[in-house]
Amino acid sequence: MELVTWYDRSTSITERLQLLVKNALTGIFLVFVLLAVFLNLTVAFWVAMGLPFIFFGTLFLMGTDMIGLSLNEFTTFGFIMALGIVVDDAVVVGESVYTLRAEKGDTRENTIKGTLRVALPTIFGVFTTVAAFFALSQISGGLGQLYSQFATVVAICLILSLIESKLILPAHLAHLNTRPSSTANPLLLGWQKIQKGADWLLNRFSERCYQPVIDFALHHRYAVLVLFVALFALVISMPFTGLLKTSFFPDIPGDTVRAELTMQNDTSFGQTHAALNLIEKRAYQVDQELNGSTGHSSIANIQVLSEADQSGKVTVELDSEASYDINAFTRRWQQLAGLPEGARTLSIQNAPRMVDALRIEMRAADDSTLSAAGNVLKTRLQAIPAVSGIEDNLEPGQPQLHLKLTEQGRALGFTTEMLAQQIFQGFSGQVVQRYQRNNDEIEVKVRYPEADRQNSTDLLVSSVRTSDGQVIPLAGVATVTSGYTRDSITRIDGKRAIYISADVDKDVMSSTELVTILREQVAPTLEANYPGLSLHFAGEAEEQAKTENSMGKMFLLAMLMIYLLLAIPLKSYVQPVLIMTAIPFGIVGAILGHWLNDLSLGILSLNGIIALSGVVVNDSLLLVSRFNDVRGEGVGLREAIALACCSRLRAVLLTSFTTFAGLMPLLWETSMQAQFLIPAAVSLAYGIMFATLITLILIPSLLMIQDDLGNILAAVSRRLFRTKSNIEYVEHTSH
Repeated sequence: MELVTWYDRSTSITERLQLLVKNALTGIFLVFVLLAVFLNLTVAFWVAMGLPFIFFGTLFLMGTDMIGLSLNEFTTFGFIMALGIVVDDAVVVGESVYTLRAEKGDTRENTIKGTLRVALPTIFGVFTTVAAFFALSQISGGLGQLYSQFATVVAICLILSLIESKLILPAHLAHLNTRPSSTANPLLLGWQKIQKGADWLLNRFSERCYQPVIDFALHHRYAVLVLFVALFALVISMPFTGLLKTSFFPDIPGDTVRAELTMQNDTSFGQTHAALNLIEKRAYQVDQELNGSTGHSSIANIQVLSEADQSGKVTVELDSEASYDINAFTRRWQQLAGLPEGARTLSIQNAPRMVDALRIEMRAADDSTLSAAGNVLKTRLQAIPAVSGIEDNLEPGQPQLHLKLTEQGRALGFTTEMLAQQIFQGFSGQVVQRYQRNNDEIEVKVRYPEADRQNSTDLLVSSVRTSDGQVIPLAGVATVTSGYTRDSITRIDGKRAIYISADVDKDVMSSTELVTILREQVAPTLEANYPGLSLHFAGEAEEQAKTENSMGKMFLLAMLMIYLLLAIPLKSYVQPVLIMTAIPFGIVGAILGHWLNDLSLGILSLNGIIALSGVVVNDSLLLVSRFNDVRGEGVGLREAIALACCSRLRAVLLTSFTTFAGLMPLLWETSMQAQFLIPAAVSLAYGIMFATLITLILIPSLLMIQDDLGNILAAVSRRLFRTKSNIEYVEHTSH
């Protein structure tokens, strides 16, 4: 005898924690290298050292009664996503302190001034990000409760990052030495040369590339605006034109493949067992095909389970070092298994099913309409290559014999109740005596011998007794007809209802695309051919509608909160709108990122986009805040824009690149555990990079356009005032 453990779910959280540690270390290293190259080794070190404080502080708060979160797959994913975001304000503070100390001296006062110079925009920048994740945590439904854990972890990390960057980091940077070191250490000297080279490259890029681009953009500001709007319209149409696949609930493979079998109602246990053995045999056959001539088996464990006389399942766990993809195994197993003899449905999946990929509810006034329309719909679905594992409740149910009294039977004094009672007594039995035997009560039943009540023919040749004791054949008093009866009857809004569900191979066609085809091509024909029939798409389609509705409301809430948080530090009603133009263009970057990585746009991507809306405004807020400061010093408009852009170029590029670098290890990840988070990471990473382009080019152009519109409105107001004054003067003269 051997005891074997398999399908151990504790390995999932272990692997996710390992993924968290590996990505955290890789992300910290990349962030450290970027900061060390473009700023200073000391600044890079202390910015990176803020991450342990943030993460350990978040873990501590998660364990408190007020928050009460466990370490699970969603909270660990929250840590991974936060990695690339929480260093942004620390980078800005570090860059500001480093620049001011390098320009005006390494004093404590300059450290304080450098921190305070960017304190307001960075604080409200963090608040806008928290607002976006707060909105994400309020999405309704079961999925919303799961995502609320993810969003809560990121929000806690962001709040702690605010404390770290405004109080702890400046204390460390108060001892920063920005003067070139005269050390003889060859490693430090070599690194100083790298820093000087990077600084020279950045300055050359600013002078030779960025400043001419800004001058050109400001001069042709309306053309720049039209160009970006056209690009937005082009990219946003990609999901609607089919250039980008959409799948609201993407299939994320698990580590096991399960075949669930349902047999016909009249199938014997032996036939069910034979079908399960055949499915198991096909699984080993697929394994041999995919492994080729190596002779190695990638099946770690396999379980065959007969759950009932007419159902069972076969579960396969693949080796962690399998030589083939789990999707390829699933697809080939489905092809070879087919539909065994006597089987009603066979569903083979490698991902946990939260809701049915496709579920259609059909409603009508009578069963005949439902059965006819349901069979037509099943035929249409079977012709679609992406559809498999079709299930329904169209089966008529258990066979039944209907007994109806004849006129002769009624003449002999029989009633329906008398007939039913005698048939029940003969075949099921009538209790005629009860007596006690020790501690048990014994029932004595009278009924036909077992040999005379085995099948329906025994009923047809049975006899009944009239009220005066005369025994006559059953056929003399009643007619017997066969039929079926449903095990259950479903009614929705007073109408009979049935359902048809199926699995969808989302590598071939997404559930969203399939439902669209059925709505446009199949449903109108069925409803026209069968009057009174109505189709309702449940499953993923219904969940998608509910979640999209909730997401839309939460997105509007996030926009309102972000606008209010931007209006406070800027003291303007117009500039927050200019800054928030980065949000739709961040969505453009997210869509392009999915297209470049050949990913479907789904619910995980939309979560990343909602989170993105609070992140992409930070750099624009930083730039506009600097523009307002320079403008307040009496500098001209065009010069103030150019000066603000060039002075914030390093900070904007560093925050964007460090965020992207923090997420980059996750984008490269090929493990099964990371596939769940990659769509959201792609939305954030690529959205932030594209929004950087918006911040550095479009926002300055919009500031110029704002001034143009202000001048136009002022001129119109002056003209109206002058016209009104002339009219009043003429009236006064005439009087």
